[in-house]
Amino acid sequence: MTVGTVGTVDPVVLLGAGKMGAAFVDRWAEAGRSVVVWNRGAARAEALVRDGVVAETSLLEAVRGRRLVVSSVTDGPALVGVMLEGGALDAMDEGALLVDLSTVDVASSEAVAAAAQERGIRYVRGAVSGSPLVVRGGSASLLLSGPAEAVEAARAVLLEIAPTLYVLGDAEQARVVKIAINSMLGATMQLLAEATVLVEASGVERDAFLDALDGSVMASRFVSYKGSALRARDYTSTFRTADMRKDIALAVSLGHGAGIPLPVASTVLARTEAAVEAGYGDDDFLSLVCVQQIASGREADVVREPTS
Repeated sequence: MTVGTVGTVDPVVLLGAGKMGAAFVDRWAEAGRSVVVWNRGAARAEALVRDGVVAETSLLEAVRGRRLVVSSVTDGPALVGVMLEGGALDAMDEGALLVDLSTVDVASSEAVAAAAQERGIRYVRGAVSGSPLVVRGGSASLLLSGPAEAVEAARAVLLEIAPTLYVLGDAEQARVVKIAINSMLGATMQLLAEATVLVEASGVERDAFLDALDGSVMASRFVSYKGSALRARDYTSTFRTADMRKDIALAVSLGHGAGIPLPVASTVLARTEAAVEAGYGDDDFLSLVCVQQIASGREADVVREPTS
């Protein structure tokens, strides 16, 4: 264990030190909350060490004897891998509280829920509405579901990373809502890409179009925010195209399982897959603009090396 100075407030254990997890650590550190961080790749956890934050190399030692564990991992298989196959749930004490803030499929979350119930561990399903930058700025919100007592027990530590909590039910409702919201983000981005390429091909300057869009009935915080990057042709990732592809695939799969056709999401899934294949996987999902430009026979804002 790499040790920083631990504060007096009950610590939280964070499993997963990606971009979002790092933002959580920043918020907790600002609130005076001690944090124990574990990550499958130890270097990322080590990079977060400071006063009040320690990095633990052993998953089982990280969670053993702790009352509150928060996980933020890549996907459903990673969640199952850490909590079940990796033994984290087995190492946690009966009565401990697990809050998962990953964007994962319902089936993986249900598997963790069943195992948690067998072991007497309280389980809150959650998801973040906002990027790591929004989390650090104190403007994110959390989507939560799970037993009411468990959600209430987690409230204080979760409010330290997001000022607004939406409690949506007692089971997997937060998973479904997060997937649905991200499918809408993808669809909105695809429409923005199509509209931008359409007006530019018709002789309208990009900045003029985006100014008009911001003053129209279609204006939104999301469109304005992405419009700023689009003006600058800045494809630095706040939400990777590869991650959007994953989330849209979750939406399409959820629709299939429920017998709900999702023609728009299916189209966006194909576009995000094309973007990843064209080399834009690590770029922001604003890269759908570049895919639209390429499909339209126009010069792309940025060109990447195809992956296949």
